[in-house]
Amino acid sequence: MVGDVVVIDASASLVDAAVTMKEANVGILSVVSGGRLRGLITDRDIIVRAIAEGADPATTLVGDCATRDLICARPDTAVGEAMEVMAECQIGRLPVVNDEDQIVGMLTLSSLALRSSDESDALHTAQQVSKRSSKAA
Repeated sequence: MVGDVVVIDASASLVDAAVTMKEANVGILSVVSGGRLRGLITDRDIIVRAIAEGADPATTLVGDCATRDLICARPDTAVGEAMEVMAECQIGRLPVVNDEDQIVGMLTLSSLALRSSDESDALHTAQQVSKRSSKAA
């Protein structure tokens, strides 16, 4: 699990999000409101959901462009279970939240592959997630 998750408030602008991504050298931010995870926003979301649609990144809010219907894990979620969810849902990142819906980490394909004792499971998960990526291209 990646523990150093970069967060941004849902009321911040897309410009603020882009600057935060640049400064932290990341392509994804956890969107929070009142301390609770409310969504995720990627650099691609900013381009596709906002700029390409003509939105002004200086006035458009992060919360308006973030993916909000998240699938999350809990701190006690087993590695195998997390990999199954990621493969089934074709997602490359799985936020980890506590009982108060506060983000405590992020499971990624690479972090799970490093912890998995079964290389074939890790490969299967990566292949399933890649199916989504190839459909979008």
